[in-house]
Amino acid sequence: MGMFALWWLAAPVTSADDLELSEVEVAAQRARLASLGLELMLERQKRVTRVSSALRYRGAALCEPRWSRVLGIVAASAAEIPAAYRDTAYQRYGVDDLVKVLWVLPGYPAAEAGLRAGDTILEIDGRETHFAAALEQSSAEDLPNYTALKIERAGRVRDLQLETRIGCFLPAEVEILDTVDAYTEGTRIAVYSGLLRFLESDAELAVILGHELAHALLDDGLDPADAERDADTLGLYLAARAGYDISVARDLSQRFVREFPLALEARTGHTHLSSPERSRALEATTREIQGKLDRGEPLEPETK
Repeated sequence: MGMFALWWLAAPVTSADDLELSEVEVAAQRARLASLGLELMLERQKRVTRVSSALRYRGAALCEPRWSRVLGIVAASAAEIPAAYRDTAYQRYGVDDLVKVLWVLPGYPAAEAGLRAGDTILEIDGRETHFAAALEQSSAEDLPNYTALKIERAGRVRDLQLETRIGCFLPAEVEILDTVDAYTEGTRIAVYSGLLRFLESDAELAVILGHELAHALLDDGLDPADAERDADTLGLYLAARAGYDISVARDLSQRFVREFPLALEARTGHTHLSSPERSRALEATTREIQGKLDRGEPLEPETK
């Protein structure tokens, strides 16, 4: 008989009454778990925003004229927080019907203008807003040189002028779903929390985000195999322009197949099929891009 069995036999008998929690204890446990969940969601969104912002800004030339602002902000109103975390978001960060700044990305216009976590955004370019998504949703035609924010900080209303830094038009957001996938419907890139657990580095995340951004930029009337190939190519260029190590792409594709072999089968309806041919194409594009880097040539694919 092993140690576990001996411990079990020696353990005191626990009655059902001992396992019951009071309403106060249950509420405290729920609050603690909600707090942990909210913090994890925020850390994941910071990561996605950091990588996404670099891809969008450095890849602007490949997206012309499909641009929007890249300000470097993680913010939310209550409507943009999962229902299970709203009470906690209000208690910890004061998130209510207005847009609350939760994090500011160093080196980007929001940080350079002095925006801080805890600020409440009242207006963007003179327009009242209740959705953080409005911060970076704009088109090339209506982008002024500066973005005007009216904020509230410690009970005082202030005006800030943020340099308008342009980049590719699709911001990325985290969705809480235990699925190893990402997608775009044309107005944003959604990254599932299951995918973030699967990825081993920011370089792998950059490859995924570049691929999804490329899908939104390219002709979606292509055959699925052609669409995936073209998105792989343009996506690697976007990731490389942002300074990420794209050599991870081939191994990432192969690891995905090892973990999810159904991705090899077209009949499953999976939109991100993997194959030996795709791995070779990723490797060839990686070599092509590295060659351009070595020769000091612009990182632009042969066809956009």
